[in-house]
Amino acid sequence: MVYVACGSDPETTPGQTPDGGAGDGGGNPPPGSDAGKPVGPTSTAEQSVKVFPQGLASGDPRPDRVILWTRVEPGGVGKGPNDDVDVEYVVARDEALTDVVARGTAKALASGDHTLRLVPTGLEPNRRYHYRFEVQGTTTLVGRTKTAPDPSADVPVKYAMCACQDMIGRYWHSWQALLDEKLDLDFVLFLGDYIYESVNDERFQSGGTERSIKLPNGIDTSPKQDKSRIAAGTLADYRTVYKEYRKDPLLREVHRLYPFIVTWDDHEFADDCWQDHSTSFDELDPVTKGFTDEKNTARRASANRAFFEFQPIDAVYKPNVGFPFDIKIYRTLRWGKHVELFMTDQRMYRADHLIPEGPADLSVGKFSDNSSIGSRYFVRKSGFDPKEASFKPSLLGKEQKEWFLDAVKKSNATWKVWGNEVQVYEMALELGKLPGIPAAINYTVYVNVDQWDGFRTERTEILDALSKAGVQNLLVCTGDIHSFYAAELHVDFSKPTAKPIGVEYVTAGISSASLKALMEKFVAPDSPLRPVIDAWTNGADQALKDTNPHLKYADTNAYGFALVAIDAAKAEVQFVEVGDPTKATYTGVTARHKFVTDVGTHKVRVL
Repeated sequence: MVYVACGSDPETTPGQTPDGGAGDGGGNPPPGSDAGKPVGPTSTAEQSVKVFPQGLASGDPRPDRVILWTRVEPGGVGKGPNDDVDVEYVVARDEALTDVVARGTAKALASGDHTLRLVPTGLEPNRRYHYRFEVQGTTTLVGRTKTAPDPSADVPVKYAMCACQDMIGRYWHSWQALLDEKLDLDFVLFLGDYIYESVNDERFQSGGTERSIKLPNGIDTSPKQDKSRIAAGTLADYRTVYKEYRKDPLLREVHRLYPFIVTWDDHEFADDCWQDHSTSFDELDPVTKGFTDEKNTARRASANRAFFEFQPIDAVYKPNVGFPFDIKIYRTLRWGKHVELFMTDQRMYRADHLIPEGPADLSVGKFSDNSSIGSRYFVRKSGFDPKEASFKPSLLGKEQKEWFLDAVKKSNATWKVWGNEVQVYEMALELGKLPGIPAAINYTVYVNVDQWDGFRTERTEILDALSKAGVQNLLVCTGDIHSFYAAELHVDFSKPTAKPIGVEYVTAGISSASLKALMEKFVAPDSPLRPVIDAWTNGADQALKDTNPHLKYADTNAYGFALVAIDAAKAEVQFVEVGDPTKATYTGVTARHKFVTDVGTHKVRVL
């Protein structure tokens, strides 16, 4: 018998029983579980999208279960926004839905924006399942998912590694390319920035009417409060963004075909956020012109709730407890003998950025007040390092760090795969290695201290602890920075050892502006760092490799995704590049770059 836990009310943690076990909370089989009853025909795509505009999805596979998700548009079945909707479901071993293992009815509740998640348990490990939802005779298309293998199973693992899918003014050619591959993937690993809370931020987004979103409320995040930048601020806003993203036919189809394993980064709440703080104003209140710490707990809670409602994630959500205890998304997933995946949360528990955005500080290259330059980006290394060593800020927080170290040390999987949001490897840049840099600014910077370079002491602590514990085959998979990188990791990047502690592969964004494009737009023409940006355009990749000998590959002007294939002997990674996402026309895959890390070596080998 296959049991199904179901629900869509965030007040009761939908799809979860109190102890995470099987059943509906009372150990009962699913209602109406007449598995032998024939199922009717599947609706056409045109019919389906009227009732299920976001399609369906699955996520966080385990050997005996997987989370299934959909959302009903109540108006599509004659219901009002405050009405609950009865949804029929069926789970089967075959695409024709003849070998049924579970079926029944559940409610898509208005309180959960008519989202619905099911958790069929008692499934067989390492096999495909198919599923479908139905309301009043209209069905979703048939979804496909896959359970994880038994932890002892000697099987290879294949997945796509993706991140950063800005929709505003941008097209998702990367998803088209992935669909064209027609791969038998085990899952899609999505490493954050699934949505962007901003709907018109000229610093990193493109204009346009076809790929745009209008928020029901919105908050003004522009320094002049002139509505030139509007971002999600309420639960209705964040729900609207998720619904618009998930309406995209390409994203719907990828979710239909593959289970996702997801973590968030900053844009699921706010750019460069920490805990319940955003950084939109760089500590300058746009109204009073005084200091602001940009704390907004209600906004953070709304972002957390919408994330949980719209992602098929095996997380604990308790909205009545209050931030930061309302949701916990760090977790492990095991995929056979060779892969254990450790998904971390690098936003909810992190400390504030070490260098205040407010006052200028020439010791760290901060030339003006209320600026991210010198506080979060292009921070002078010689001034930053002693400050960081003194304060020792945390990125993971004490509890999560202890959990992570304990879990990785205890793992007996061949490969310990870290699902990581922001870059681990040291990304220093000796400005003089860029072409044409004036002597006055020829010093070394960290490109971005919003990532692990801003938390050097904790990074060293973690890598040193893993090294001393004898952890082998640490494979870090990272998103966030909209570039392709392949790097080797060391406890002390200034004193690399013959054998690294692990490797890191960083995927470019699905569509978000590349690091090169971001830099060109981000720094004002009159900034003292403008010569750096102009030089960056022509020489960033080589300068980064020249500064960082542990960096084996760099492409700061790329879009796409990575394909990862892991077995007992090696981990193979392929960076798949596509063309300009601001152009509506899809031109196919433009380049492929392949790498191998052989078991036990902890090194990047370029093919």
